[in-house]
Amino acid sequence: MLLDLDISSNERLFSLIGCIIGFTVCIFLAFRRFTRYRLVADTPTALIRSAPQGYVELIGQVIAGEDGLLRSPLSGSPCVWYHARVERYVRNANRKGGRWKQVYRDTSSSWFQIDDGTGVCLINPAGAETDTQYKKVWYGHTEVPIGRVDSSSFHHYAASIVGGSGRYRYTEQLILEQERVYALGCFRSLGGGRERLDLKAASRDLLREWKSDQAALISRFDNDGDGKIDSEEWTRAQHAAVQQAKARQHELDALPTVDVLQNPEQQGQPFLLSTLDEEGLLTRFRWYLAGYMACALLAFWLGLEVLLTATA
Repeated sequence: MLLDLDISSNERLFSLIGCIIGFTVCIFLAFRRFTRYRLVADTPTALIRSAPQGYVELIGQVIAGEDGLLRSPLSGSPCVWYHARVERYVRNANRKGGRWKQVYRDTSSSWFQIDDGTGVCLINPAGAETDTQYKKVWYGHTEVPIGRVDSSSFHHYAASIVGGSGRYRYTEQLILEQERVYALGCFRSLGGGRERLDLKAASRDLLREWKSDQAALISRFDNDGDGKIDSEEWTRAQHAAVQQAKARQHELDALPTVDVLQNPEQQGQPFLLSTLDEEGLLTRFRWYLAGYMACALLAFWLGLEVLLTATA
């Protein structure tokens, strides 16, 4: 044994439980990072123009969505996506040390676009695991930051964590227009005649909707004016519902094709967005994996030391 421990049986039990939990969590996180590493490394990059329907990898230049550029809530920087967080430093009851408690958190949900030179694809960022180069952490004495931080002061993650003091800590991550984005998610092409309605189901839904408003139904189809819908009039209503469903199908056929990338929402298919290039993203995954494995080995070694230590 390398450690000379002097612990009671209760301390030994709780220490073992802590080491087991720490080891398990680290192995789980390491496995999760490894699966993402393999997905990024093994999935070929598709072109938007010819991308297959389903789980694909795209790389393209960011374009603002239909609503234009957003403004990040803390720094006021123009961007297409942001994640912002404000934390307040709370001292412990004994006044020794403390912790950061989150008081505000916001992530944008507005869609944006990427262009890879062969086509344009809409990105729905909801549910994405996002990793950005542009991140800033700064400090202040008010819950709302005083003044604005120019986006030019945002730096690469490795150099962005700046020291400071203050009761509040502000964190902001951004995706900026014209950045290159790596995206791994579910690709779908909508419109262009791809969506086919079930005409029978659509007409039934229309009839159900019309029946819920009897006054409007009678006003529209009661030809004889008796205040009721007879079998002949009901047949006319059914025919009208079918024709309206067909008209809706014609409208869908006339829509242009729109490509969308979004959360697959399937086990084993994470939705990843990153402004790092593919090699940079793989390098970060390797560092995470090495760190988690080192922590797992440390937890295993400490547990072994505790297990072999004689109790007092």
